[in-house]
Amino acid sequence: MPRNGGLTPSFIVTAALLAWGALPDDPARGTSTHLRDVLCNDLPSRVDYDQMERGYYEQILDAGRHLGSGNTVDINNNSSTSGNPQHERLTLKVEGVREFVLKPNLVRDESKEICWSTNAEGMRDREYPREKPEGVFRVGLSGDSIATGWKVDDDEGFEPLLEQLFDARSRAAGGPRVEILNFAVPGHGPGQRWSHFATLGWGFSPDLVIYEATMADAGWDERRLRGLLSRGVGFDAPVYRDVLDAVGVKPGLTPEKYRQLLKPLRWEILAGVYKHAAAECRSHGVPIIFLLIPRVGKTVEPAERKKLLSLAHEAGFTAVIDVSDAFGDVDPRTLAVNPHDYHPNAKGHALIARALDDALSVRPEINALWNTRGFQGVSSR
Repeated sequence: MPRNGGLTPSFIVTAALLAWGALPDDPARGTSTHLRDVLCNDLPSRVDYDQMERGYYEQILDAGRHLGSGNTVDINNNSSTSGNPQHERLTLKVEGVREFVLKPNLVRDESKEICWSTNAEGMRDREYPREKPEGVFRVGLSGDSIATGWKVDDDEGFEPLLEQLFDARSRAAGGPRVEILNFAVPGHGPGQRWSHFATLGWGFSPDLVIYEATMADAGWDERRLRGLLSRGVGFDAPVYRDVLDAVGVKPGLTPEKYRQLLKPLRWEILAGVYKHAAAECRSHGVPIIFLLIPRVGKTVEPAERKKLLSLAHEAGFTAVIDVSDAFGDVDPRTLAVNPHDYHPNAKGHALIARALDDALSVRPEINALWNTRGFQGVSSR
């Protein structure tokens, strides 16, 4: 299956930045002038990245939500417009906390603004039968836009690269075929990612689950829930229910009121998502690996990283893997998909894939692949 670049053209990023105020106002020069200056740089400085951080990832979530609803932002007047045919070609609106998913059976066609390919299940991946073939070790990947391969070709994301590495090594050792099924959806927050995997992934009988995360995870669900709860969605979602019940969050409030209630709970909400994902995998008898990966050009505060990793350990994941230093000292200008985007390009994805191969191949859940006698397979039913 040919693979192609991002879910949306570059104007979506610019439009969302304008619409949601991702860049701070410059009183002396005006927001629009400051935005133009930033977009003219070769690559935002680390200070620019820090300033854009929260707003940038929030606009990715909101851009995805607008894609799913058939609404987008008009870059000329910042108003909402509906029925945009480009967006409706890419995503499908669904009920519940997921909001939207990728449409199935997309075929790359730039003339029709179809930016990438999907299989019959709406995964950015090749076709897989639902019933797992004999002699196959299946890995289910739950993730966000980086795991999906935002703005890189179909075969350039870290997921297909890692699948190739694992499959080649396993076959050379006489082990099973390895399949990594990509259930990631761009724009989904942590709870939405897991809700999507739980809806679709178990039907493919994975032997192992990988939960991909970044340092942007903290706060994603809190920001997403503001809009969801105000529409009466999410109160009974398993990934959020315990935290919402514990603090007594009720229906019928405004997004601003939900923001006030939820913002202090951003870590608790994320902890609830992680605990639910780990517990669900245990109930299926399937190991789950928590995977922290990097974003281009964004420094990671040691205290924040430690807190996120501690949250994952406490949640009960089978293993917690941190490859957030996968880019090392490589110049971020050579790793970004464009000068104004945190997402890794093909070179960045290759570095992530190599780091993952090094970190995961020594894990007992994976290492059994290289030993034919040690591979038993795990039932998820």
